Amino acid sequence: MLKLLRFEFRRIIKSVFFWIVAAYSFVWPVLTALFYAALMSLDLEDGIKFNPINISQDEVTFLTWMLSVAFITELPKFVALFTCLHLGRDYTDGIVRNKIIAGHSRGEIYGSYMITQIAASVFLCIVYIFSSMFGLWVSGIGVGVNGGEMFARFGVAIVVFLVMTVSFVVLSLIFRRRALPVILCILIAIMSNAAAAVIGSFNTPGKAVDDYIRVRHENYEEMIEAGMLDEDDVEDLEDEYDKDSFLGVAWKIFHPVYVVSPIGFEGDYQAGGVTSLVSGSAEYADEIDFSVNFIMQSMYSGDMSSVTPHDLKKVDSMHLTYAENNLIYIGKSVAWMAVIGAWGFVIFRRKNLF
Repeated sequence: MLKLLRFEFRRIIKSVFFWIVAAYSFVWPVLTALFYAALMSLDLEDGIKFNPINISQDEVTFLTWMLSVAFITELPKFVALFTCLHLGRDYTDGIVRNKIIAGHSRGEIYGSYMITQIAASVFLCIVYIFSSMFGLWVSGIGVGVNGGEMFARFGVAIVVFLVMTVSFVVLSLIFRRRALPVILCILIAIMSNAAAAVIGSFNTPGKAVDDYIRVRHENYEEMIEAGMLDEDDVEDLEDEYDKDSFLGVAWKIFHPVYVVSPIGFEGDYQAGGVTSLVSGSAEYADEIDFSVNFIMQSMYSGDMSSVTPHDLKKVDSMHLTYAENNLIYIGKSVAWMAVIGAWGFVIFRRKNLF
């Protein structure tokens, strides 16, 4: 096994394409940081000039996170292509067959591929993260890592990223032809961003809806006592704005996917790149606050309740700290890597390699 690992690591180190991806992982985040700095300092009021950047530390922290974690959307397609081309050669060049003839077991061969490709992905992610910080530093924006807590979130992001890496390795090993795994892996890499955007928007827990309806009912009771509503009005309102009005058919389809998979990471962690800026949630928060959704919906609907954020502040189901969410995503990601990796090995060990 150790001989196989050394052999595979040497192959990766000698791979020109791997170092091209590594160079991209360094150059692109630096250019992105410089571009943002230019936009923030550009002054067109009296000709074209650049002013010193003046933003708050909270904004610096958010920009550090947004630019650094962008590897989760920027790198998948490159890692998919590298994995497929790198491992696909082993079938066409007869390397897998030679390893079997040399006395290595299929488990050792499979494990060496998986370990080295995971290590390569981790290396590329780390390069991207620290290059982003380097770019923010040299651009004058500055770097904020929230007292070091941000590195824990980076670790979670890398683990989530590795689910795709494991998938790419499996697809590359179970198909002998290069073209099919390349197409499948690129599709997964591209579609994962869109899937994350859709599924991540259905992260509201059903328990939070139940608790909101309970708090709203208490609010209605107070309005009845104040003479603002009568019991018939409340009954009609609660029938019209029941649980299904908050959790429609789409929620019932996509929320279970969100619960059992790590696909919603980008939405939960604001890791969607520029979309995080235009979404109006440009804040590096300590927790996910589901109560905002209910307050906004009550404002724009006719439920007539006067529930405030203060009323929901102490409702546990309305808040999920990132410390808790980190553990949830690590658990889901590791479970999926184990399932996908085991499934791939079952097929690989039965595959005709000659």
